[in-house]
Amino acid sequence: IQIKAKLDALVTAGTLASVQEDDFSVGVLYRDFGKFPVAILSGAAIGNSILTNRDNLRAHTFNILILSKAEDVTSPDQVETLMENVINAFDNDPTLQGTADGSVEPSTSSPEPVSSAGKNYIAFMVTVKANAVKNLTY
Repeated sequence: IQIKAKLDALVTAGTLASVQEDDFSVGVLYRDFGKFPVAILSGAAIGNSILTNRDNLRAHTFNILILSKAEDVTSPDQVETLMENVINAFDNDPTLQGTADGSVEPSTSSPEPVSSAGKNYIAFMVTVKANAVKNLTY
């Protein structure tokens, strides 16, 4: 919930034009997006590690695909600035409003050109690893 809220705030700030949550019904590159850059938020992968004998550290890893229309990108700096702005939003909220009390670790992939159905995009993935302490109840 906090990941989506953070992305929505980036729309309000003008960093992103739209956000979609992936329902996995149609491949991402086969969709029509009205506005760019668009962020597509996928469901989380969940990992777990032992923290203490009473607590585990639960890691929720979210992948966010960011697509820009290739013809709208005028320089590599434009893409790098977008990457930085998205990462900064997560860096500046290190607990995601208290839901990730074990830290937030954002990172990005390298931007790549991708094409599908006659459309050309510049794409990169933002990965947000949100760690939370999970109290054991045995």
